[in-house]
Amino acid sequence: MFDLTSKIKLGPALQKKYALARILLHLAFLAGVIFVADRVLFPSATLVFSFGNANSLKNTLGAPHTSEQPNVLAKSSVAANGNLIFDANPVGNFSDATITFGADKTSQNIEGSAVRLRKSYQAFFYPTGAPIGFRDGTLLATPDGSYYIVSDGALRRFSSTDIILKLGYPKSAFLTVSSDDLRYNSIGADITDASVYPDDTFFAIGDTYYEFKGSQLFPFVSTRAFFSQFDALQAIIKGDDFFSQYKVSDSILGFADGTLGSSDISVFILSQGKSYPIADVATFLSMGFNWNDVVALDADELGTYQRQKQFTYDQPHPDGTLFLDQKTQKYFVIENGAKRPIKSAAIAQTYSKQKPVLADLEQSETSVSCQLKKVLLSSSTYACTAALDSFGQFIGNDYRIDTTFSNETKISSIDTTFSTPLTWENLRSSLSKIKENLKNNYVPQQ
Repeated sequence: MFDLTSKIKLGPALQKKYALARILLHLAFLAGVIFVADRVLFPSATLVFSFGNANSLKNTLGAPHTSEQPNVLAKSSVAANGNLIFDANPVGNFSDATITFGADKTSQNIEGSAVRLRKSYQAFFYPTGAPIGFRDGTLLATPDGSYYIVSDGALRRFSSTDIILKLGYPKSAFLTVSSDDLRYNSIGADITDASVYPDDTFFAIGDTYYEFKGSQLFPFVSTRAFFSQFDALQAIIKGDDFFSQYKVSDSILGFADGTLGSSDISVFILSQGKSYPIADVATFLSMGFNWNDVVALDADELGTYQRQKQFTYDQPHPDGTLFLDQKTQKYFVIENGAKRPIKSAAIAQTYSKQKPVLADLEQSETSVSCQLKKVLLSSSTYACTAALDSFGQFIGNDYRIDTTFSNETKISSIDTTFSTPLTWENLRSSLSKIKENLKNNYVPQQ
């Protein structure tokens, strides 16, 4: 290797400048290393929301709302003792959260107002709705000899076993439950006509499964789609001549809501006829999903769904997602902005084909709090800092922040900064998390 500078001799003045330049270069490199290490090992994240521009893409906090109207953007004016709730989804583990409210200069003093933080999944913070009943199409039997089908959410009793036999339902398909299990479904009209099938009856014709509804046959896109919700014995076997009696719908049925499917290198959440491509591996893991639950989809199966925008870590789990409280072993189904509990073990059995996301109801109700104080040199800015150490091992990627204001006020902006102070404990925690992420940071081969 040639050294083109071997004969170059620097004078004393240049040697000093050269030495100084080397020192400065090394210091700059060291500062860069420290800066990167600080960002990686002691991360911070600032999320904001401006009421003056509520629809701006620069808003990174979940839309503020009230407990009375969880799906409606709250107004900037909040009454005395009124609450303001919003969600924050920072990426990473943090030790502290500083919540800052910018108030209108004409607003009353809100110093001393309580700010409460909890951690779980955003959808698991939904209010608890009415208990969910057996899913449509389920065949049920009670010890007193009564037989039912769940049709359009209601229990429809077969008036006699003779009708069951004439319609062709296999008796082995009826799940034996207690009368108490039936109370979570409404009561529908009895089935008295052996020539008319009730809605939500299933048929197997050739290699295809169908759901009967409104005098039409709705085909499942594949046998796997049917099996994601039901067992084969729940379907009545028919021949091709059955098509002469009923029209086949152009609408195609897919997998159970909440199913995870993959195509090429993309993973999707399937829900209510829509497919949501998951943004990245970090989002997949932060939402509590498991690679072993991903189903490889063919083109026809995925084509049944209407593709949506990317699903990111700051969105709630879609309808149909099944949560399992790991301590109580109780299930919840996400539906229309509520988490509906499954109160019966028999009902839970009919949802057992779906893979639940693990959650913790007790943890989601545990909170830390702080009280707002005026920011120095500002008459209309209030802030407080809450320690998040107790949330270290909590399940979930969402912080629910709930503030009750002591006086009527008009909020102009919210600024939430999550940080991790430089301590040995935080260093060990960050290194442990990095090691865990390195193990998980891959896309499984299908």
